Amino acid sequence: MKTSVRDLLITGWLVIFATTVGTVAFHPSFEGDGMESVLRLGGPALISTLGGVGLIRYTKLLGRSPTLVRRTALGVFVVSMLPLIPVALQTFSMPWGALIIVSLVYVRWKWALVPSSD
Repeated sequence: MKTSVRDLLITGWLVIFATTVGTVAFHPSFEGDGMESVLRLGGPALISTLGGVGLIRYTKLLGRSPTLVRRTALGVFVVSMLPLIPVALQTFSMPWGALIIVSLVYVRWKWALVPSSD
């Protein structure tokens, strides 16, 4: 069985999302808020997770696209990471930050290997 870096990154995004939602749902410090805190923090985390998984999933396709499309994709990725600010302030920020940095390094590495259409 062969595992790629792309698969590991996508799994990382999903595991950190599940850990965040699980922490908010079951940790005693969030117990008084109930389902409201899960939705308040899980929703923005889901937006960022979908942005991260989407960028990683379509890295090669975006790498073959023109420069404007790649810049737009990176802009959408950055905007989708903004909802993580309240999530990181109330739960934990290091795994999210590390995953964002590793994802950007992976995308830059893959885009350097794929010839652009420009």
